[in-house]
Amino acid sequence: MESVRKNKVFLIETLSSDASICLQYVQNDNIISKRDYNNLNQPNHTQEKIIINLLDNLTNKGDETCRKFLKLLEKEGFQDIFPQLKKLFTPVPESPGEVPEEIGEYKMSSMPRGVCLIINNRNFITMQNRLGSDQDEESLIKVFKWLGFSVKVHRDQNAEQMKDIFGTYSRHNHEGDCFVCCILSHGSTEGVYGTDGVIVQGSDIYNPFNGVFCKSLINKPKVFFIQACRGQMYHQLVKVQSDSHMEENAGEEKEGEEELATDAVQITIPAEADFLVARSTVKGYYSFREHSGSWFIQCLCEQLKKYCQKGEDVYSILLKVNEEVSQKAEKHRGNVAKQMPEEKITLRRKLVFRVPQ
Repeated sequence: MESVRKNKVFLIETLSSDASICLQYVQNDNIISKRDYNNLNQPNHTQEKIIINLLDNLTNKGDETCRKFLKLLEKEGFQDIFPQLKKLFTPVPESPGEVPEEIGEYKMSSMPRGVCLIINNRNFITMQNRLGSDQDEESLIKVFKWLGFSVKVHRDQNAEQMKDIFGTYSRHNHEGDCFVCCILSHGSTEGVYGTDGVIVQGSDIYNPFNGVFCKSLINKPKVFFIQACRGQMYHQLVKVQSDSHMEENAGEEKEGEEELATDAVQITIPAEADFLVARSTVKGYYSFREHSGSWFIQCLCEQLKKYCQKGEDVYSILLKVNEEVSQKAEKHRGNVAKQMPEEKITLRRKLVFRVPQ
């Protein structure tokens, strides 16, 4: 909207050379309605008046309409009719001293790219088993092998075993360009459950991979995808199951689970640089899973397959995951089930998973 207002005088002068053709293009692109077209195309109005009214109409409709209009102005066919528009969309060369520094990108060319560690806790001693988690594991294996990672899977680990795994991988000499860790388990306010019902805290997950304990990952991206399930698995014919381990609070995310930005004992993001932590849901809300897999992990894998081959960075892909998951809605315990993933990052460059050729 601001771009249209800023360039209003120029657009009036340029488009007034053939207001009727301009209106036809705008209406054909569904930027204005047929009714708008008839109201604007008044035979007693000058060419200039028609364009003034058109621009006022567009700005009143809001940003989305103005963006569609600007896209029309950029089209080659439209610029053939109004060649002066090329001036508007040709950037003025900057002097060498004014060229902005481009955002850097993490190196992603080693083979393998690095380790993708998957911990899949499906079967629990004191909690309901997590149906659909094997489907999440399968999807993660396929996509990260395709992306060139060496995938390591550990299933049904108790709390001490999980801590040992993190310690072991932190002592590896990571020659690859990136480290990825995917955790599929029940969760609580304090952290993620082992299969024995004991909590693994955030410090146990992240600290082993900081610059103090894992020097081979210094300046390399460390990515964590966490499906912290808390759902009571139902055997009734329900469409979805919330990730809760307590029947009376099935699927409810208790206060504090997503305190990723604090230094408390909850799942917290480390202060060190080069971390990305993507969680399946925000604090206080549900995290859902079906027999075909969880909403978050399945959407994540689909979007990685779709956009990594286009060279899109991971954070932008996660925005698409947020959009897709937030639009899902199913019935759960008589209520509409909704979910909103969340990311916390200390990345310093763009992270792009380059697909190996």
